[in-house]
Amino acid sequence: MIACALPAWIVSHVSANAPAALGRSGTEELIGLPLAAVLSERLIHDARNALQVAMISGTPERLPARETGVPGLGRCDVAVHAHDALAFIEISSSDVADTASVDPSTLVRAMIGSLKRSPNIPRFLALAAQQVRSVTGYDRVMVYKFLEDGSGEVAAEALRGDLSPYLGLRYPESDIPAQARALYKRQFLRLIPDIDYVPTPLVPALRSDGRPVDLGLATLRSVSPVHIEYLRNMGTLGTLTVSIMRGDELWGLIACHHDAPRRLSGSVCAAIELFGQVLSIQLEAREQEETLRYMARSRDQLDKLLATMAPEDTIFDNLAKFSDQLRAMIPCDGLAVWSDGKLQTVGDVPPEESLIEIIRFLAARGDASAFVTDHLAGFLPNAHKHAETVAGVLAIPFSRLPADFVLLFRRELVRTVTWGGNPNKPVEPNAAGGRISPRKSFEAWSELVRGHSAPWLTGERQIADALRISLLEVILRRADMIHRERVAAQEKQAFLIAELNHRVKNILAVISSLVRQSRSSATSVESFTMDIERRVRALGYAHDQLILSGWRSAPLRQLLEAEALAWTSNVRERVILSGPEMKLEARAYQALALVVHELMTNAAKYGALSVPAGRIAIAWSTLPSGALELSWTERDGPRVEKPTRRGFGSTVIEQTIPFELKGEAHLALHPEGLQATFRLPPGHATEIGWREEAPPPARVVTNLRGKRLLLVEDSMMIALDAQTTLEGAGATVEVAASVLDARRSLSLMAFDAAILDVNLFGETSFELADHLKQLGMPFIFATGYGEGVAIPDRFADVAIIPKPYEERSLRETLPVA
Repeated sequence: MIACALPAWIVSHVSANAPAALGRSGTEELIGLPLAAVLSERLIHDARNALQVAMISGTPERLPARETGVPGLGRCDVAVHAHDALAFIEISSSDVADTASVDPSTLVRAMIGSLKRSPNIPRFLALAAQQVRSVTGYDRVMVYKFLEDGSGEVAAEALRGDLSPYLGLRYPESDIPAQARALYKRQFLRLIPDIDYVPTPLVPALRSDGRPVDLGLATLRSVSPVHIEYLRNMGTLGTLTVSIMRGDELWGLIACHHDAPRRLSGSVCAAIELFGQVLSIQLEAREQEETLRYMARSRDQLDKLLATMAPEDTIFDNLAKFSDQLRAMIPCDGLAVWSDGKLQTVGDVPPEESLIEIIRFLAARGDASAFVTDHLAGFLPNAHKHAETVAGVLAIPFSRLPADFVLLFRRELVRTVTWGGNPNKPVEPNAAGGRISPRKSFEAWSELVRGHSAPWLTGERQIADALRISLLEVILRRADMIHRERVAAQEKQAFLIAELNHRVKNILAVISSLVRQSRSSATSVESFTMDIERRVRALGYAHDQLILSGWRSAPLRQLLEAEALAWTSNVRERVILSGPEMKLEARAYQALALVVHELMTNAAKYGALSVPAGRIAIAWSTLPSGALELSWTERDGPRVEKPTRRGFGSTVIEQTIPFELKGEAHLALHPEGLQATFRLPPGHATEIGWREEAPPPARVVTNLRGKRLLLVEDSMMIALDAQTTLEGAGATVEVAASVLDARRSLSLMAFDAAILDVNLFGETSFELADHLKQLGMPFIFATGYGEGVAIPDRFADVAIIPKPYEERSLRETLPVA
């Protein structure tokens, strides 16, 4: 670490290990030098530029790994930040990192993409933990949420297959004290590669004015001995912590644990830090989205309540009449109204003497805001007598002097809370006395919690405030006031709904310009996604076939059979192919692949393949001119009606061949089915003789549910997509980015099969494949387009699939019993 006084950039502090790294004899030789005399001109230039960003963001900025220009220092990661008139430059070797360099923005886009499709917040958090573990390689990744009482709970988890889960465990507030939480709010990412590191002092330790140097934003800042001991007690040797923020408050943490030292490259740290920041924004948006939806529904109920309530007949006159509407707004078990010294009750409420005690307590507060608690006995000790009937209360004052109230009660909700260790014994004095040692036991410890109700949610509190305003300004005033408040409530409702729509659109706005062409014909998000995937898959299949031929030509019949198999297993009876064996040149093959895909899709949705009896006849021949003519005839399907709108698929069918190949396309919709004729000009197809038609080979589809698979893949984006695909099919997937990581996983747990990327950061997976053969574990190879990898003869019987991975090809090739 080097700290420079600004604006002169004079070295004022260095870590004690800096002289050795920079080829100097001692720290006194560095202190007082201009930074230009210590580091290269290029590094200083980049550091200054990054410092400008850091000064705006208030957080450290990381530079891509680079050569520092200092002999013997090698390739390093660099982080810079500014604080209290000092510029800090932190340099660490990137050669010892356990992860490769990545492009942070590209990686984060891939990680965030799958999160957007998660249906709810629990799944959203689970996917986040899974993504971080896949990228960083830690044994355990937890999403840790802080609760209102200061404790924390493991809300999501992704872990190595042989580890015991911590999901759902609660931890006391003392495990992450206030001073630690304050640091997490300042510094979003905290990496401890090895808890057995040897601390290096900062020289000098104090500033010129006698104050200590603030290292709160330093990435190399040493760790509290108590925290090191805490981690050692947990059996954790390397950690990474990422802050999850809700505005300016700390929502929780992404906590990564490893049972061995784990060093991340600077670019992976930058990606995870950026992921945490984007995750925070999306999580806040999702929580606000849920609150806004609830608020919109409750606002509607509030509007209905106000609309049905006449000035002379209000909830203060007849609570029972409006109790159902109040419960629809804010769920509760009982209601009470105290107005003008009179009491009305409905449902489960405390005895009258207890109610009077509660009202006196509320009046003594002298606060016009709503009072909310899920543990009434914590404020009124006598409330424990009726805790089984009433444990929580939401009290809404509605008079200008807080003396009249609407009270909503909730019954006791008895539940078992499982703690990660006894929360009543979080710390203990050490043998020497004085210093506090962290607790050593993390065994699950269950506690039966009584006297608490279900918590009052943020939206419920907000609608309570809205109800309070309405009661204060509407119910107790003139009829014209009722009208004005109703209009105001409707305007607020419209604003909330508009805000909700805005946030939902922002979260889902990932559609590219190519995809937009298909949107006009989509009837739902699901069909839209499926159409895009199948269109891309059709082109991908055509691409595969052309690669096999050296990008020259590919067989027509094989294309037609493959597209038919995608929609029906009974290809021979339902799709009748007739014509000479032909090969299409590359451009024609790609164009016809997309056209045939759209025809098959339409037939499956609306035409002959949409009913069991439907048939399609596809015939082709070479005309005297050398042109290829292909006919498509559907029969025995549903009666064809003229479409009411024209979709993107129809445009593809009618215009692709004329536009791409200067050919012809003619379509006719007859009541008995679609008839189409396509003509490709000479030069696009070559007849290569006849072959005896045979039924397509039977394809065995593997059931992956409950299987544990090892995926060895060095491209993180492809690995994340394949992991999501396989886990969607019911498998459990462990991702390894190198042969070394894969061997470690194999030593820790058992797998049913493995998928091996052939090329892995300059090495091949053949050595690992030999090891799997010795273990008797089935596996397949995967390779990207055009890699030209020669598979050794000893693996001639091993299946090879192309990338990117598709569920169908994986399930048809994985040799899992």
